[in-house]
Amino acid sequence: MTRTIRLQSDSNAHDRPWRVAVEQGFFAAEGLDVEYFEDNPKGAAGRVQDFSQRWKESQLQKGALDVYPVCEWGAIERVQTLGGGKIIGLDTTVRTGALMVGKDSKITAPAELRNVPIAVTWHAGTFYAAIEVLEAAGVPFAEIKLVHANDRLEALRRGTTEAAALMEPLVSRALAAGARAIADLRWRGGIVADNDIDDATAEKLRRALNRAITWLSENDERSRDQVLRDLPPEQRKGGLMPELVGVASYRAAEFREKVDWMLDRGFLTTAPAYEEVVRSK
Repeated sequence: MTRTIRLQSDSNAHDRPWRVAVEQGFFAAEGLDVEYFEDNPKGAAGRVQDFSQRWKESQLQKGALDVYPVCEWGAIERVQTLGGGKIIGLDTTVRTGALMVGKDSKITAPAELRNVPIAVTWHAGTFYAAIEVLEAAGVPFAEIKLVHANDRLEALRRGTTEAAALMEPLVSRALAAGARAIADLRWRGGIVADNDIDDATAEKLRRALNRAITWLSENDERSRDQVLRDLPPEQRKGGLMPELVGVASYRAAEFREKVDWMLDRGFLTTAPAYEEVVRSK
């Protein structure tokens, strides 16, 4: 009997391999019937600061969702805080983004963002990746001023914040509006699956996703057309691509490194056990 998997993605470039796996029949070839939902039905209004109230997280808690990709830090935090699932692997891409400043800003380097409000999605990938980049530039954690914005691009355009941490398609849209990128962001995603997803089904999901990565990697133009499909064709050639690396096991050492980082900055109050958060098979 075909297993139906309810999958929630985001309308971002780094989640595109999931949609490709649906459209090219890679999930179906594994005997999986995937119901694919892209982005939350409320759009920017649904990207609220409290992640437990966002669409993906709330749907998993209600049992209305089986699988979703999220940033690596967020996967740990959500599984520990919300329960209702485990991490079954690292996601298909190394995600990419940019720290950007508005067209009238005098800021030219990340070190100049000390105590400057930066628009982010709270406790999402760009939130954590921005902290890493700013600390590497010498900005102390206490002087990093991240602020949640449901619509980060709009906050940057309107000057509500002088800077924003963005990913595609927002990076290209910001550039088209005159904004400037002052630093690259990179981070990995995690795949969170409901506890009812057994090991065999998890392996089928991983195989299908890796077939999508192989298919995308065979042709750069096709890859850009698929991954950056939210951008008009003339912007895709220069768009910021994620690195297509494929699904990988989430090893204990990698997990503990992220947990220690989050504990040091107060994003976790206690250290979750690897076995409680990650399905390692």
